Amino acid sequence: MRRNLLDETILIVDDNLYILKLTRRILEEAGFTVLTASDGPEALRRYQKYRSVIRLLLTDVVMPKMTGLELADRVLAIHPELPVLFMSGDLWGGYRGLECVGKPFIASDLVEQVDRHLSGKRHSERTAPAA
Repeated sequence: MRRNLLDETILIVDDNLYILKLTRRILEEAGFTVLTASDGPEALRRYQKYRSVIRLLLTDVVMPKMTGLELADRVLAIHPELPVLFMSGDLWGGYRGLECVGKPFIASDLVEQVDRHLSGKRHSERTAPAA
């Protein structure tokens, strides 16, 4: 079943094209509307253009040009209530209480975390990805 564009559009940011395409496919198959960007500056441009419909920022932590943390800071300065979910293959120490999906991830776990973030039922404590 297709989800409502105005309720569940996700901006995915990852500099690894394979991860970007895979994540997009997983979330689109789950019914989400997805926008993608391959780095922070491109993500900021997409966010500015589509910010009225974007309901979640899903971003890699380590990227060239601009880290996911820097991207989150810039987007949250504009829209402090926007849910942010990080992806990382590195050890995660947490960031401003925001959660992280460990890479590699299981598709069903990713969809579950995205659903939880969009419904506002995020964990109050930070979670760490699997080692």
